[in-house]
Amino acid sequence: MKKGLIASVVLCLCLFLGGCHRMPEPGPGGLNAGDFVQVALNGFDAADQALDHNDYPWSMEVYQADTEGAQSFLYVGTWNRVQQWKGFQDHKPVYPEIRRYRPEISPTTWERVLDTRDLDLSDSDRPHGFRIMKEYRNASDGVKYLYAGGRGDKTTVWRSRTGEPGSWELFYTYNREGSIRSMVIHKGLLYMNYLNDYGLLEDDGGPKNVIFATDGQDVEIVSDDGFGNKNNKGIFAIRSFNGYLYAGTHNPLQGAEVWKLDGPDPNEPPKRVIAHGGPRRLNEAAMTMYEWQDHLYVGTVANHILRMIGGLKPCDLLRIDKNDEWQTVAGPCSIGGERSGFGEKGNSYMWSMCEHNGWFYVGTYDIVTGLTYMLTHPRYLLGMMGIYLGGEKCLTGLQLIFEQGNSGGDLYKTQDGATWYCVTANGLGNHNNYGVRTMRSFEGRLFLGLSNPYDGLEVWASEAGLAR
Repeated sequence: MKKGLIASVVLCLCLFLGGCHRMPEPGPGGLNAGDFVQVALNGFDAADQALDHNDYPWSMEVYQADTEGAQSFLYVGTWNRVQQWKGFQDHKPVYPEIRRYRPEISPTTWERVLDTRDLDLSDSDRPHGFRIMKEYRNASDGVKYLYAGGRGDKTTVWRSRTGEPGSWELFYTYNREGSIRSMVIHKGLLYMNYLNDYGLLEDDGGPKNVIFATDGQDVEIVSDDGFGNKNNKGIFAIRSFNGYLYAGTHNPLQGAEVWKLDGPDPNEPPKRVIAHGGPRRLNEAAMTMYEWQDHLYVGTVANHILRMIGGLKPCDLLRIDKNDEWQTVAGPCSIGGERSGFGEKGNSYMWSMCEHNGWFYVGTYDIVTGLTYMLTHPRYLLGMMGIYLGGEKCLTGLQLIFEQGNSGGDLYKTQDGATWYCVTANGLGNHNNYGVRTMRSFEGRLFLGLSNPYDGLEVWASEAGLAR
């Protein structure tokens, strides 16, 4: 009797601290973990990984040039030496790349089409990563390009008409540290938003909430005032939906906001659609947006400070309809009963979204992998303000022990937005794959770009011919 009581208490404690681990659920269709095969090994290849540390498949886009006989390719842009940007390593020069998938050569061949080592630029002038790519046919001259937004000491935009090696050119420079985080086509123009997410607590005197628009020739700023709220520290995502441009802000004090602007009436002022992080102020940024089934899905980021000093805090998923009514999809009072983070406490970002063969997929970033790394690197940990406050060190440590079994980025799927099934909760079997950073549906396959700053990025794809 006594032993049974002790066992019950221990079990309850484990469930309380660690949460109930989500297990894969096949569901009535769609893709399952076993349907994916690895098509990019760690960092693309061992020799290049040892040299460059290709850690993030930071951007992913399909592009077909206008030239006669041109093929359609899947392109991936990288972010390199990620740990040094987080304070774990001394800073060294970084040389991000853009590659494209060449399955006709081999199932794991990725051709390098842009190597920043070849640009002959200083580290301050060279992009440190390619965060977003977008195909866009210029309104100015009708020419189609593949555009790539860079991160660096200077925020740059690059482009190529053919996607071929040697064809890339610098299109635009915004002379501030940061990156182009999103690119969308809206009202015939290419819209881009600037964000300096490694200087969010600093002020260089310039506007933080900058949205640009270009016709392929001229670039103009269409919004830079934070929608009148000084606590909006940046724009994390933009998306064209229902005739308007929707923008998600980073607001760590009041919670993320979503605004709509630049609609059919050019004189109509911006309108706030979501305030205070939606269901919880803990949602500090509206990070990802995707239109699916007449709704705009919005993935959030859980507050950085609270998730460091108060235990693990997962993020939420929301959606907005064409009347600007919003609902919680995963989080408090959700439409289908899904909890925050899809029930996984380590899921602190809703990081990527994609529709494929009638199913909608959402990928997450799992902070457990990174926190575990921090706890084994005390020099960095001691520099984190508040990590040892009160009893939270013990609580967080216990949580990490119980959450380790499901560390690694997650992937979830749905057919209706309400009922969700877990595809993987552990980075497709590699706990160091801490997030599904990018996704694209291409030639009947769903491609997943997994970030891994320890072993190098991985790309997985559903096997050809699978249709469920």
